[in-house]
Amino acid sequence: MPPPEENTAVDPTGAAWVVWLVIVGPGLLFVTLACVRRVGPGELVLVVRQGRVVRVGHRGFLARWPGLERFEPVPTGPQVLPLVVRSRTRDGVDVVALADLTLEVRRVQPGADFVPAEQVVRVAEEIVGASVERLEVGTLVDDLEGLEDRWPREVNRRLPAGTVATGVAVTEVEARLTGGAR
Repeated sequence: MPPPEENTAVDPTGAAWVVWLVIVGPGLLFVTLACVRRVGPGELVLVVRQGRVVRVGHRGFLARWPGLERFEPVPTGPQVLPLVVRSRTRDGVDVVALADLTLEVRRVQPGADFVPAEQVVRVAEEIVGASVERLEVGTLVDDLEGLEDRWPREVNRRLPAGTVATGVAVTEVEARLTGGAR
């Protein structure tokens, strides 16, 4: 009797299920868990590919292609982000101002640019720093309070539609009024 062909041979030990259980099963589970995300309450999840939003999830499950796309969770309520502004007044005094930026993501359309919170903070810090450069140290605190209403409009011009800066409030200002030892 001739030996059986290789492609018709049956596994005599019946161990093929072990391959499925040990290798294929965990691999499929890992890929599924890496590609699917549940959107939580009070959260908006964006699927971002190359800096652009491709899908938006408000509830339920959301899928992505691993390696090509990433999940970016965004809170839907107001988010307060700290600002640290280092600048110099018009009369040459170094100033450090601490402020709070209130940001809301109201809606995001697929195809829009994704702007991370860190980039929004940099934009707001640049705007506040430019304002400090136009002021003199003697009237700095009063003048900054007067500018707080104008800053959100300036920040919003540089943000994508649906992301809104609702307020910028200076909480602390420190000015170096004396020269240090050199």
